[in-house]
Amino acid sequence: MLLAVPTYALRLSGTVVSLKPDDFFKYSTAIAAISVDAVLLVVVLLIARGLPFRETFALRAPSSWRRALVIGVVTLFAAYTISFLEIGIVSGAGREQGVPEFWDPTRLGAWAANLFAIAVFVPIFEESLCRGLGFYLFEPLGTTVALVITAVAFTVAHGVIVDVPVILATGIGLGYMRASTGSIYPCIALHGFFNGFGLVVAALVARG
Repeated sequence: MLLAVPTYALRLSGTVVSLKPDDFFKYSTAIAAISVDAVLLVVVLLIARGLPFRETFALRAPSSWRRALVIGVVTLFAAYTISFLEIGIVSGAGREQGVPEFWDPTRLGAWAANLFAIAVFVPIFEESLCRGLGFYLFEPLGTTVALVITAVAFTVAHGVIVDVPVILATGIGLGYMRASTGSIYPCIALHGFFNGFGLVVAALVARG
């Protein structure tokens, strides 16, 4: 969450903190995202040292993939509905976490690298931190407490203001999925789909 402080400072000062149209067509963007999250993932693993590894990170098959699918669909529906409402109510909403509509077929490799970063690597790190270690550490206080705390921390870590309802709703859905299925795997899958879907749609819209 400390990493989000500079972002909040810039937003509150009125500085526009948004992605440039071609950011996802640069290898440097993917390298930066993976490098930072890789370091933080190592920190998470060091914090978890001595704890039961599989139990701490919920590395087990979900009790029900069907239940996970239902929770995932409801979470996505809620998040996208809130996002559309924000766009209609607040001028400029959606640009905090939105992906600019842009397509450059000459830099497909860099785009694929960024898709991997935000749809695979970032979800693995963030879910390991929030629905893995974080949920495990707070669960003794109660499942609801663990769900709420990790969802709020997940939201704050993204450094958003306008998009707080969208990210919070997503965090709550992910936490409920973790609590209901006992597994981190469907959480990573949902998180990855949510992130990757935005990048793919932005590319398709730009191409159209």
